[in-house]
Amino acid sequence: MNFEKKWVNKLSAYSEQEDLEKLKSWWKNYGTALIMGILLGLAVLVGNKYWQKYKEELRVTASAIYDQLIYDLRRKKHDAVRDRGDRLIEDFASTPYAAKAALILARLSFDAGDNDTAVRRLQWAMEHASDSAVEHTARLRLARLLMDKGMTKEAFSLIDVKDQSGFEAEYQELRGDLLVLEGRKDEARAAYRAAIDALSVGSPYRRILIMKLDDLGPEKNK
Repeated sequence: MNFEKKWVNKLSAYSEQEDLEKLKSWWKNYGTALIMGILLGLAVLVGNKYWQKYKEELRVTASAIYDQLIYDLRRKKHDAVRDRGDRLIEDFASTPYAAKAALILARLSFDAGDNDTAVRRLQWAMEHASDSAVEHTARLRLARLLMDKGMTKEAFSLIDVKDQSGFEAEYQELRGDLLVLEGRKDEARAAYRAAIDALSVGSPYRRILIMKLDDLGPEKNK
């Protein structure tokens, strides 16, 4: 009995020593990598929290500037609006307020007769908008400016988008207007009808579209 106990103790001690040697060998080969991995993970975690905090602070600041921009706009302080808009575009381009500001600046430029600047503002808003409504608004306004400049081909290309996200009526109406300029009345009729169908039944804008449709006169085969 003592003999068996003695061998069991030896085997146990040998097993522990073997495990210790394996642990030492593993640590020698992988210990540094393990520590670096842990440190890297902690750095990523801390960095991500810092980045999220930074983005939130950026958004809050941009929101305050945009609110002041709207305040100035309502009081027709256009120079102040331009200053705040430029600041949002230059320093807060990653926030949704920058593209909204670009839309407003484009309108001011258009009203002042500076269509080239309006085009640049709308192009910037379209490319940087994080809100689909802002992106579509900028795209449609830009296409109309191009149409006014006689650049119908470029305008057609601009409105050739699959995802129209609730702006179907606006896209179809503009398509109809472009087709009218090219003398393609039958296609224009189809576009205006599609625009009417995309509007809600009670929309007051239906009358405008119906007037455009009537202005085309009767179809040739009728």
